[in-house]
Amino acid sequence: MSTSKPSLLFDLGNVLLPIDLDKTYHAFSNLSNQYSSQEVKELTHSQSLWAAYESGLQSDVEFREFLRAKLALNCTDEQFDQAFLALLLNFHPGVFEWLENLSKQFSLYLLSNTSAIHAKKFTQVPLGPQGESLFTLFQKTYFSFNLGLIKPDVNIYYHVIQDLSLKPENIVFFDDNFHNIESAKRVGINGVLIDPSCSLNQIDSYLLQLCS
Repeated sequence: MSTSKPSLLFDLGNVLLPIDLDKTYHAFSNLSNQYSSQEVKELTHSQSLWAAYESGLQSDVEFREFLRAKLALNCTDEQFDQAFLALLLNFHPGVFEWLENLSKQFSLYLLSNTSAIHAKKFTQVPLGPQGESLFTLFQKTYFSFNLGLIKPDVNIYYHVIQDLSLKPENIVFFDDNFHNIESAKRVGINGVLIDPSCSLNQIDSYLLQLCS
């Protein structure tokens, strides 16, 4: 680690924004003519059903039709989106002020595996004193669906490194997914595996120790 202050790269889901994937699996099962919530979950994971969409390789229309076929969904576009959005919970209380304070000390960036449907929702949530979104506090945000890449593909980290002209050893990356952290470490980034139950406190403790 360099003696200068590192740049901080954040994942979004279960780091800054709590999510509950089971809520979406359950919501889709309620729209399915065939599959239970557990079966929807197993199919989603075993067949990586969201990967192409989160990589930007499917449009909203294509993704809806793809999942309707895969999960035997009988629903309108509005019902589909409502089910897909169910996993998004409320931002951590005080997260805007917390991140704003960090932005006075560090350069902040975001790297998230996400989709156009989800991003349209969470980027519009007013959290700041003037109704600002959380994403105004990042110097740059990277969403997988805009990059054509998803974590843990190492190429997504190479893209960020090259785009920002940063040395990987001068980046600290916070993510709740073990595989994402391990792939970041393989390219030289300092990865910190986050416990979603205490993410902000964990990051505070890490940075306090780092800068002491």
